[in-house]
Amino acid sequence: MSMRVDTGLGKLPTWMKRDSASSTKVSGKTQPKTLGEVPPVVEKLENHPDLAELLTHYGLLQKLRRKLKQLSGRDAKIVLARNTVGAADNKGVVYIGVEFLRQNRQKIALVAAVLAHEWGHLISNMAKAGNLEHLSWDQIFALRREEEASADTFCGRMLAMMGYPTEPICQFLEDAQKASDTVKYYAAPIRAAIIKEAHRLHSQRKQMTKKLFPKRTYANPYTSRIILADE
Repeated sequence: MSMRVDTGLGKLPTWMKRDSASSTKVSGKTQPKTLGEVPPVVEKLENHPDLAELLTHYGLLQKLRRKLKQLSGRDAKIVLARNTVGAADNKGVVYIGVEFLRQNRQKIALVAAVLAHEWGHLISNMAKAGNLEHLSWDQIFALRREEEASADTFCGRMLAMMGYPTEPICQFLEDAQKASDTVKYYAAPIRAAIIKEAHRLHSQRKQMTKKLFPKRTYANPYTSRIILADE
């Protein structure tokens, strides 16, 4: 039984690229029709000591994990992986690429956006999709694009709730599309527009809530920026 994995947000390695003419064969075998991809290769933390700090309790990845857990109600285990930027499976694991982290560990808003996008896959109803063999690959690719768009919407909302801007992820998507295009995603300008609109709508709602309820006895995590005590 194959594991569903939603990969995301960047230049895809050659083994992840798909087109309607070549999608039905992998290593001479018929590929099952799913909304996911082949799982990325997990990397042992001890082989990447320069990234170990990011996964400590007070490290960036764990701080972001706790924020996303509080906002979404869904927890996940974050592991390092190779040949990916970010991915999520249906067992509550979020993969983050070692190459991506080395290049972008100082870009907190970008790392937050990648994780938020993958969290969007964790809570997606598409994880419960049944047998897809009756669909054509073009239909499956259309479903995948909708799934990615849904995760982008979630990403925009989470960035607004955590107080991060959308510009870093939008620029990242634009640069990634120039390097490698894929039928799995909508074009970068469309994805950026989805993220920005979700961010704008939540920010607008947040401001309206503050005007209507200037004094609150209890904090509402849905409308409040998440600032943890250990930040």
